[in-house]
Amino acid sequence: PLADYEINPACAANGMIYYNGTQDNHYLYELNTTDDNSRIVLAENLWFPIVDGNYIYFMDLNTNYGLSRYSPSSGEIEILTEDRVDCFNVGNGYIYYQKNGDTPQLICMRTDGTDKKVIAEGNYTNINMTSQYVYFQRFKDNDRCYHSYIGSTAYSEFSPLEEP
Repeated sequence: PLADYEINPACAANGMIYYNGTQDNHYLYELNTTDDNSRIVLAENLWFPIVDGNYIYFMDLNTNYGLSRYSPSSGEIEILTEDRVDCFNVGNGYIYYQKNGDTPQLICMRTDGTDKKVIAEGNYTNINMTSQYVYFQRFKDNDRCYHSYIGSTAYSEFSPLEEP
């Protein structure tokens, strides 16, 4: 086994598996799949790291589960939003996230934190992205799925084509 405890392999990129600590800390770790060696990448309190381009995006426990990004090349952390985030995904220049609170919303913004737009009111989960679309479901509703063009605020129910 790679660890004697449960880990959350949140993301894999370039032969590395990225995860946050679950035992003594919530630091960012990377596991090299070539030699099975693990190391601390960032000693910060974070959850659910996602690598996209030159950044590692994560839920920042220091900002009450806001979204931040880390640049391994510069060593800098940027806070992108202090909205409390339940879940998120990153791709194609955009971040989609579920904002928690009195007015829960599915929100889209650019990966630098600009151009924030509300996509839908309510609680959404299972945010998945392709090169053109983002897919999501209303929390606790596994019967319906919605989709939207990446960067658009319009969305509709997704119905896969039925086989003849």
